[in-house]
Amino acid sequence: MPTLSSDTYSLSSDLTTRASSVQQAYAYVRDGIISGRFPEGARITEKEVSEALGLSRTPVREGLRLLVADGLLILRANAGATVRTWTTQEIRDLYAVRILIESELAALAATRMSPATLAELHEIQDEMESRGPDISASNLDRIAPLNRNFHARISESAGNARLLAMRTKGVDIKIILLTRRSYDRARLARTFQHHRELIDAFTSRDPEWARAVMHGHLRSAQFALLERSSPPTDQNAAR
Repeated sequence: MPTLSSDTYSLSSDLTTRASSVQQAYAYVRDGIISGRFPEGARITEKEVSEALGLSRTPVREGLRLLVADGLLILRANAGATVRTWTTQEIRDLYAVRILIESELAALAATRMSPATLAELHEIQDEMESRGPDISASNLDRIAPLNRNFHARISESAGNARLLAMRTKGVDIKIILLTRRSYDRARLARTFQHHRELIDAFTSRDPEWARAVMHGHLRSAQFALLERSSPPTDQNAAR
């Protein structure tokens, strides 16, 4: 039986280490974009990321290229990478797709959701509302992952792998856009009301009701986001 040489094992180890370093750089920058630590239009340099993580520039460069492929960064010659800025029309287009996909996922979930998931939605929403329509930064930071989980559980319950993959692909962009969204107490209370009505639709096993509520919920989110958007500037046109 042929045996692998020590050089082969060394090469395999090197490749594994490099892949891990690329993913580390990718995750660091991606998480920074999602959290708002790297806001739209911010410049991100290989040197900055390399020093922060103690990595060489090669895996950092590859990690940044993956984020360019994901649509989260723009790479320009002699200018490095910058966090993508979204125009008003791009926001409209993204939400048009999101509304179609998530409304259909909600309709499917209404007929397929398990009692356990329904109970989980109740628990998530109870926790979201535990401080009322508090719009302090600390409470909105607390609510954000709960809201993501609420929508994720609905989408997963639909049982449609293709739609779920399409929805998942847009999640990072959605989260980044939501960092620009401004809540007031009335809007936050309306979000809570929409979630409660979605739970009622799922409890009733009514797909049309669930579709309609999700459609209205996301249209409301789109309106709030566009209301805050600055006049459109297309930094992508220079690519």
